[in-house]
Amino acid sequence: MRSLELMLTIICMLLLVHLFSYKLTKLTGAVVSAASGVALFMQLIIEGYRWQMLFVYCVTVISINVVMLRRRNTPTRDKTKSPLAYICYLLMGGLIVISIGLSVYLPVFNLPTPTGADKVGTQIFYFKDESRDETFTDDPADKRELMVQIWYPAGQTKGSKESPLFPEDKKVFKKFIAAYAEPLNLPPFVLDYWKYMKSHSYEDAEVKASETPYPVIILNHGMGTGRLLHASQAENLASHGYVVVAIDHTYNTAATVFPDGHVTSFNTDEMDMDRNTSSNLLLEVWTQDVKFILKQMKELNSGGIQSRFNGKLDMGNIGVMGHSFGGATAFNAYDSISELKAGVDLDGSLFNLDSKYEITKPFMFIQSEDFIKIQENSSKEISDQDLTKMNLTREELIKLIDNMHKENDIINQVIQHGGTLIDIKGTAHYNFTDFQLYSSLLNLMGMTGEIEGSRGAYIVNQYVLDFFDKHLKGTGGQLLEGPSPDFPEVEFPQIR
Repeated sequence: MRSLELMLTIICMLLLVHLFSYKLTKLTGAVVSAASGVALFMQLIIEGYRWQMLFVYCVTVISINVVMLRRRNTPTRDKTKSPLAYICYLLMGGLIVISIGLSVYLPVFNLPTPTGADKVGTQIFYFKDESRDETFTDDPADKRELMVQIWYPAGQTKGSKESPLFPEDKKVFKKFIAAYAEPLNLPPFVLDYWKYMKSHSYEDAEVKASETPYPVIILNHGMGTGRLLHASQAENLASHGYVVVAIDHTYNTAATVFPDGHVTSFNTDEMDMDRNTSSNLLLEVWTQDVKFILKQMKELNSGGIQSRFNGKLDMGNIGVMGHSFGGATAFNAYDSISELKAGVDLDGSLFNLDSKYEITKPFMFIQSEDFIKIQENSSKEISDQDLTKMNLTREELIKLIDNMHKENDIINQVIQHGGTLIDIKGTAHYNFTDFQLYSSLLNLMGMTGEIEGSRGAYIVNQYVLDFFDKHLKGTGGQLLEGPSPDFPEVEFPQIR
């Protein structure tokens, strides 16, 4: 809970206890009710209303009114002890507990503080690839449009605004949260409190002066999510001297906001998720997005596009990373784009499994415990009853196991040529995004694992940073050498 929310809740509970016990004198009642009113006013004005606190607001107002009525007409002790009075007080107490629970499990939070020494600036860019038709619309005149957010080491931040995590425009924000709420089967108002979440970046701050340019990392979100679910990863890398370029892959995000205010959502019309084909449409579209954005970064650096990044980007040291399908994209782009020097796949399955990859550059795979369990279970005999629970046919299971073996062969080949593979105990698929910070209820839904969200984020950030430091800056690399007592959750599995 936020500080004023907590203060309001405590005062409200104290007021309710005094009303229930009827130990509230007129003077004390006036003081406590005044304090409750002031706390309510301050919380609404300073922190802002959110629906999780609705019951606390209501109980506070009701309690103040009860105190005012008692000042005029003091009830008898018998009335105070009537069953109806007890029921009312218990009901109000229960409502406060519900509000506390909702506030704790659906918290307003700020992103984890970056661990680097540099402040972080951020800027959003709109790019249009005139050479490519848009795959996901019916209009033949549409060209591929992308929104990109860049995080970077910032110099002077005085006068720069601290960047909100989500769009500030009310109409745009409503469209945005509606798009995120739909796949979760939630009414949009449930996510309204996201508007209060803050980042640690400063909008359009100047790039920190440096004798050498900054290495660049291109970041790809997972299918159906978006760049904002990787903001803490980007901020952390930027605080350590990287320029992080996060792409929203249009029509494959939950929501992408464009400069004119229109919002695109997830489009499944072209979903081709066959992992064995070498012509997977989505994978090719995303890989071409990476190539196009890489070209735009060169333009920003050379001055072809006027920006604060002119001469600030080390285009000789470029990395790529991604989560889930974004991880598969990172691997595919890494294989096909020679300029990429280091890459990270965060719990993403590979595609083009029948291809003969010849990757000799450093690449790291970070896998969840859930993924490892699937691998382990693939060697066990699975009953028809279990298959029904998994919603798989026997033929689909055989194909899935075959794909796992092919994927392991690719990973093994990469490891034999200097790559890295680590597993993180207690993690599930979305522990590799900021989604793990949003609510511990996600664990009950199976989206995140048992590991505490901020701990999971910290571990991922430390290992990703260490990997890029080693291969893009020539420093660090200690964490990649083997198990560390500081990170007992991290395992270095044998080649499978």
